[in-house]
Amino acid sequence: MKKNVLFPFLVLALAMSLSAATEGGTSHIDWFNVLGKVFNSTVLFGGLILLLRKPLIQMLSQKSSAIQNDIVEREKNLSATSARLLDIQQRLAKVASEVQGIKSTAEAAGRDELARLEEAGRLEAERIIALSEEEIRQRVDAAVRAVKGRIADMTIERFKNDFTRSLNDATQQRIIERNIDSCGDLDEGK
Repeated sequence: MKKNVLFPFLVLALAMSLSAATEGGTSHIDWFNVLGKVFNSTVLFGGLILLLRKPLIQMLSQKSSAIQNDIVEREKNLSATSARLLDIQQRLAKVASEVQGIKSTAEAAGRDELARLEEAGRLEAERIIALSEEEIRQRVDAAVRAVKGRIADMTIERFKNDFTRSLNDATQQRIIERNIDSCGDLDEGK
């Protein structure tokens, strides 16, 4: 067993032995009660997993479609903004052709306005793209966290089931003896 898996069992065994020592008697553990609780928990969480599996899958697919719809909507907004920018550029080109006869100050003002509008359109397009990318990243991160949490829960449940199936009287006796020996080593170390 790995050290991080064995540690909780050692702590549990130590707590049981300390409680038995404080009572001044032998250890009276109702293993059927403990196994019953483990079985009940297994049935409860197994049932919850079976019941919540389909809604979880449905929720994740809805999130995915919502993200895809949002991407499509952002692309439409970007194309509309680009169309407006092209429209503005065409109008400015028409205005520029109509005002060729106007003095140099009017031409300079028109060029300045064109540059400002192009910069504003470019900045707006960049802002929309940046917001879209950030929102997509956040949604993907949230979905990944949810999936990782679900995987961790399923791993813990699997470990509980495997441990419950592999636990027998001989294994229990070895665990108890090992913990008693460990407690004796701790007392000798004082």
